Amino acid sequence: MPSISIVFQYTVDSEIQRVKETLNNLEWFTKNNYRFSLPASIRHSADIQMEIIRKAVENEYDLCIYQIAQSAILKSWCGNNGFVRTINQKMIGTYLLSEMTIILTRYGTQGSYKVPNSVVVNISNVPNEYIIKTVIHESFHLMTECLIKKYSVEHWVKERIVDLIIDFEYKSRFKMQSVPDWVLATDVIFRKYYPNIVLITRKASKIKATAHSTENMQGPSGQID
Repeated sequence: MPSISIVFQYTVDSEIQRVKETLNNLEWFTKNNYRFSLPASIRHSADIQMEIIRKAVENEYDLCIYQIAQSAILKSWCGNNGFVRTINQKMIGTYLLSEMTIILTRYGTQGSYKVPNSVVVNISNVPNEYIIKTVIHESFHLMTECLIKKYSVEHWVKERIVDLIIDFEYKSRFKMQSVPDWVLATDVIFRKYYPNIVLITRKASKIKATAHSTENMQGPSGQID
């Protein structure tokens, strides 16, 4: 059965970059009720020198924590790899993912992705056996991002599409994230056209925030979840 190969990355430098990206997007995260984590000694301000960030990360860096998380993901991925690949193949119009770099972090939001094939997974405050859900979620973002960009799908609609894919394929095994009420129009489109992601994203691109909504629908800099 075809599979998606994975490699891991978790270095002090990658953590410094993650902290910096999080600080740069603090306003958007706060406005849209995203939970995020930072080193204990870092205050919530984007105006922090890199040497201060480096010292904070180095003081908290514990290689063992990342290695334990890696082992848990590898164990879970063995049981999900082929299934995720099969879903990818049947979703019309999506990017066919053959390899993926998983960047483990203790900071930022729960997860994010960087096209074409990297995901960032926050391992803080999550039982090791549940980290795989974030990996799967972000992998579906990588597969669908080309269509999200092509049709200019708004942020929360994009999130809803990925959650609906997981909810359908995993038979409601995982909890779906909360979204604004206007985003729920995505559900009808998904149920009618899945697995044709081309049609879903094209039609879902017409779903826009209500006049009274205050969310920034384009998301922060970079791809995030």
